Amino acid sequence: MYHGMGILQLCWTASTGVVVATFKPHSPAILPTPENLFEAATATKSDILFCVPAFIEAWSRVPRYVDWLATRTGVVSSFNFFNNYGPSKLSTLNNKLFGGGPLNKKAGDLLSSKGVSIFVLYGSTETGIVSSLIPASPISDWEYFPLSGVVTAHMMPHGENRFELIVVSNDFCKPSAINTKIDGIDAYATSDLLLPHPTMSGYWRVFGRVDDQIIHNTGEKTNPVPLENTLNQDPHVAAAVMFGRGRFQAGILVEPKPPYKFEPSDETKLSEFRNKLWPTIEQMNNFAPQHSRVFKEMILVASPSKPFMYTAKNTARRQAILNQYEEEIEAVYKAVEETTQSDIPAPVEWNPLSTKSFVRTIVTQLLSHTVKDGDDIFQYGCDSLQATWIRNTIHRALQESAEIDIRQSTSNFVYDHPTINQLAQHVLSVALGEEGTGDTFQENKVKTMEQMVKKYIADLPVAPSEVKQVSHHNQKVVLLTGSTGALGSHILDELVKYKGVKKIYALNRKGIDGLADRQRMALKERGLNEPVEDIECRRVVLLEGNTSISTFGLETEIFDEMASSVTHIIHNAWRVDFNPGLSSFESHIKGLRRIVDFCITSQASLFFTSSIGVLTAMPPEITPPPEAPIPPEFALSNGYTQSKWVSEQILDAAHRNSGLKYLNIRVGQLTGAINGAWNVKEWFPSMIQASKTLGCIPSDHRNISWIPVYHAAATIVDFVNNGSIHDNQHVHLIHPWPVPWSSLASVFAKKLGLDIVEYRDWLDKLMDKGDTREMHLVPFFQRLGQGEVAENREAFEMPKVQLKSALAASETLREQSREIQEEEVERWLAYWGNV
Repeated sequence: MYHGMGILQLCWTASTGVVVATFKPHSPAILPTPENLFEAATATKSDILFCVPAFIEAWSRVPRYVDWLATRTGVVSSFNFFNNYGPSKLSTLNNKLFGGGPLNKKAGDLLSSKGVSIFVLYGSTETGIVSSLIPASPISDWEYFPLSGVVTAHMMPHGENRFELIVVSNDFCKPSAINTKIDGIDAYATSDLLLPHPTMSGYWRVFGRVDDQIIHNTGEKTNPVPLENTLNQDPHVAAAVMFGRGRFQAGILVEPKPPYKFEPSDETKLSEFRNKLWPTIEQMNNFAPQHSRVFKEMILVASPSKPFMYTAKNTARRQAILNQYEEEIEAVYKAVEETTQSDIPAPVEWNPLSTKSFVRTIVTQLLSHTVKDGDDIFQYGCDSLQATWIRNTIHRALQESAEIDIRQSTSNFVYDHPTINQLAQHVLSVALGEEGTGDTFQENKVKTMEQMVKKYIADLPVAPSEVKQVSHHNQKVVLLTGSTGALGSHILDELVKYKGVKKIYALNRKGIDGLADRQRMALKERGLNEPVEDIECRRVVLLEGNTSISTFGLETEIFDEMASSVTHIIHNAWRVDFNPGLSSFESHIKGLRRIVDFCITSQASLFFTSSIGVLTAMPPEITPPPEAPIPPEFALSNGYTQSKWVSEQILDAAHRNSGLKYLNIRVGQLTGAINGAWNVKEWFPSMIQASKTLGCIPSDHRNISWIPVYHAAATIVDFVNNGSIHDNQHVHLIHPWPVPWSSLASVFAKKLGLDIVEYRDWLDKLMDKGDTREMHLVPFFQRLGQGEVAENREAFEMPKVQLKSALAASETLREQSREIQEEEVERWLAYWGNV
């Protein structure tokens, strides 16, 4: 009874009159087991069972136990720590089963399906119990629990719908340890990450620990605990610990149970053991996000001579074990990088047939389903991790079979050639030494861009013969795509506040979580209010669909309703990824074409959020370009910018041939939300994170014209409200009052204790470090440092552009924008420090 759970039960006997059943006094004390605890519970007809998850899992495997537990269910009023319920209230309780830790999901689901009520008891030594002890009624999603009404909880966003619980002191609940303040009030940051229930407001489940998170060099995070728990259920495994901090991919270190231990230097036994684990690993991978999946080669097995270290609670000591196996982990990464899929033989002879067969085998072995030779593999589930494995496997074959020096090979050729056909053609040209010159490569990119434009301007609709008469008194009906992203959620917020908008359709792609929950969390994370009343009265209509398919994937009734009422479309949804080639964005371009057709036939005005990035390849000698069309060569930087240029040409053709009313908005670099929220995976937050690691920040004497995302959103709504803006057709959206980068760099240097160094020195330090989570952006950072510094560009080689039309059309830009201030930098740093 020394443990907190035991002490609390003694408190409850005095404060509520609850009767506690225990084992009879005995020396030595009776050690609880699943069997003797269950027998004691049935003998005493206990209503509530407090126990560790291992006991619950053991009971779930015995049908007799499950049957008894299922007959003991009942209904009870709300009960938590500070309620003063007497014995009469408690006597109505029947069997309730509490789990005080990570209960295996399969066991919990089984018991729940059999009618057993499971409640999660959640708390800590520093805070006491913060969950509601016995909610009014159990829910089928037993992993979720409500917080006690007497706890003042502050949820600190940590990205990806995860929140750290911070318990704020109040008159009823005062944490015994204080490590932070919220609005000047003492508080305790638990370091526990919680996930909200997708549909039930106020219910949460424990996701993991802030300090357990594995941050990869892509900036993505792996929560190891649930994945390790899955593997720990395997009968061959004593314990498992994931690794991969600062690396591109995750691996897992496994200690076999005693009967299965072996020396992992024995390659045959290692392969056999990995095969034994593979069904459980596949189960784990099905649960894990794509970037957290473990490949067979990344299963590291502990040596009997270096057993795991455990805590007093018999849990693996994560950091001590990772330190113990540091050399082995380094070795497995090196081996994987050099060999990858060594079981796929390289062609004996490099010819079109053998090369395509080789590439097809690599791709189909990695993907969980077959793709056609002409399919874009990134549209069929291939991600950056798998792209790296494809690249490494091809590199190995070229190096060993064709004796090609791969050191000069472009790092992203899989993105540039995303189909089996294209990839095979590229690999064959490299193997035969026939790859083209840089000029030819650029010319081919331009040709591909122009071909895609030609494909998507064919058969444009004819403009209606009758012009729809729209009264100036009629309020606007707006269709907004991409309302859950940073810019989109701010545009939605501005539209809701604008009384000239009668109705808003917010269209987003389908996701794992419900759209209402995703929209709510997107707004909350950025300090914006959820338009609850507007949603309830259907002024805001949340829709899940896909603009690239007929009727946007919506029911015909709702699509026809929009076609007859929508006056303005803000097309903001677009994949932001600078790695894939142009063809990987074709579904977005196809979606734009369908929106163009919709606008032509319904005579709605289209506002398209393009990117200043279409100007990044502009020759340095060119003067700042006007707000006007540009040649394709300006947009060659990457597939993302090429896709935006193609889209701009489609809009222009639709205007000339079919009378489309549109405004192309080239959006510049956006900064954080009003609460400082700024995605840590973006290039600039990643640069600051890297600078913290390196102890220095890069200098640049030129200006920056970065604009806060909330001002950008308000400006776009200004454009919508300005009826004559379409006459311009192209505008640039940047900050009208640039500031020197050096002024911001000095603030960062002061706040973080950094030196300010030349950009190339900073880049050299980053390359030398080699294991930060920002390494995936090295090619991007390298491009920023190429060539001589151009004085007619802004800092970090951003294009310097004209702003005349945007200023004339937007009161926000003219009147409300102000120079970036030190307090904004402080808000960014505060947000990044909690993510």
